[in-house]
Amino acid sequence: MLTTVRKQKFYLLALVPFLAYLIVFKYYPMYGAIIAFKKFSFSKGILGSQWVGLHYFQLFFSSPDVWVVLRNTLAMSALSIVFVAFFSILLAILITEVKNVLYRRVVQTLSYLPHFISWIVVVGMVQTLLYSSGPVNSVLLNLGFISKPINFLGSANMFWGLITTLNIWKSVGWNSIIYIAAIISIDPTMYESATLDGAGKFKQIMYITLPSIMPTIIIIFIFSLGYILNAGFEQQLFLQNPLNYTHAEVLDTYVFKYGLQKNMYSYAAAVGILKSAAGFGLVLIVNFISRKFFKMGIF
Repeated sequence: MLTTVRKQKFYLLALVPFLAYLIVFKYYPMYGAIIAFKKFSFSKGILGSQWVGLHYFQLFFSSPDVWVVLRNTLAMSALSIVFVAFFSILLAILITEVKNVLYRRVVQTLSYLPHFISWIVVVGMVQTLLYSSGPVNSVLLNLGFISKPINFLGSANMFWGLITTLNIWKSVGWNSIIYIAAIISIDPTMYESATLDGAGKFKQIMYITLPSIMPTIIIIFIFSLGYILNAGFEQQLFLQNPLNYTHAEVLDTYVFKYGLQKNMYSYAAAVGILKSAAGFGLVLIVNFISRKFFKMGIF
């Protein structure tokens, strides 16, 4: 044991900063989760505050807003998971089929760029484009597709579609990287054999590419479900207004408003714990199902 430690001492020392990061920023903050079970008071501190048990959890489920918030969160998250995954896989397949290396690199670079744009900037762009007097309404009016401007930002029924579209535009290029790596790792002789047997590109994709990357798709899907209650924050918060509130409020904005704006720290902490517990439970359930039926999972 000591001999092994001496041999690997430099590697072990290199891990110290990462271990310190995990302790300080990941594990130590868990101590603060205790306030979800207490009536937190700054003057008394976390340990000195009154213990109230599951009071704030019960308060959340008795709130008239809870089902609207959960509906919006699950709907927007599910739409993003499904459509982002679909278009990421499609983009990865199309990129790997392009033979011109220069063109392929240009397309990849352009598809990655939206990932690095801040949501604040994206929201500003969307507001400029979709205002009643913005360029989108102007073009539609000039082409005769509409007779009066559409209130895109004030329509509750359009909000889920707007957020999903923005998530696709911002995430597809970046998420396609892992699918491209999976496709590149497929044995090329499989495609050569399929070509000799008369299989065209479509059949090669259906019977070689997709089955070969299915383990990657399933693993990413399982991880995605762990974040299904993380429908977003900045995009919903800054595009939210009284007209679309019924379809725009999600758990993260709900926690922000109650925790920081209304100073209900214990209540916000309780909602945050419920969100994390639900995500962890979903990962366990889906992983079990995947292991049972597909013989693959994350553990």
